[in-house]
Amino acid sequence: MKVLESLAFFARYVRNPSSVGAICPSSRFLARKMVAPLKHIVEEDSVVVELGSGTGAVTKYILSDLGITPDKLFCIEFDKTSVDVLSEKFPQVNIANDSAENMINILGGELKNLKCVVSCLPILSLPEDCGARIIECVEKALPEGGMFVQFTYNLANSSVGKFMKELKHVKTSYTMLNIPPARIDFYVK
Repeated sequence: MKVLESLAFFARYVRNPSSVGAICPSSRFLARKMVAPLKHIVEEDSVVVELGSGTGAVTKYILSDLGITPDKLFCIEFDKTSVDVLSEKFPQVNIANDSAENMINILGGELKNLKCVVSCLPILSLPEDCGARIIECVEKALPEGGMFVQFTYNLANSSVGKFMKELKHVKTSYTMLNIPPARIDFYVK
């Protein structure tokens, strides 16, 4: 199944590289590095949002490593085929086939419990105004002390910071055990 899933992922990348952003799903090493620093802020009733969930490579570790119940995870994915895969793998997770710009409306009453946003979106590959709107939405949604995690394949610099007005960069991590290697940036409000 993993080989077929990887081939399907690659086919989606070929059809729309700027939207998919990668040739294969994120590795477990990348996923775990993205999630590990969130353990100290996530509590039992905390809500976590994953933007650009793809086929669930990071979703799996948000659930297992943070210990939240599936109903407290909101996955927002634009690609309908990926949403179908996510829905099959994680039937109890809140999955929205929508744009990340609509995160606040998607969360509804759960917005008050939001603690962190994990982004697997290719923000730097999106049109600049779209990337800016997504970051603005994240900044509006997160409470004081809330955390935003973003990865990029640009190891030298994460230009995502240029969109930020309220989030402060607190940490950078790297993993070479991913195709391609990735940089992970952590921000706090």
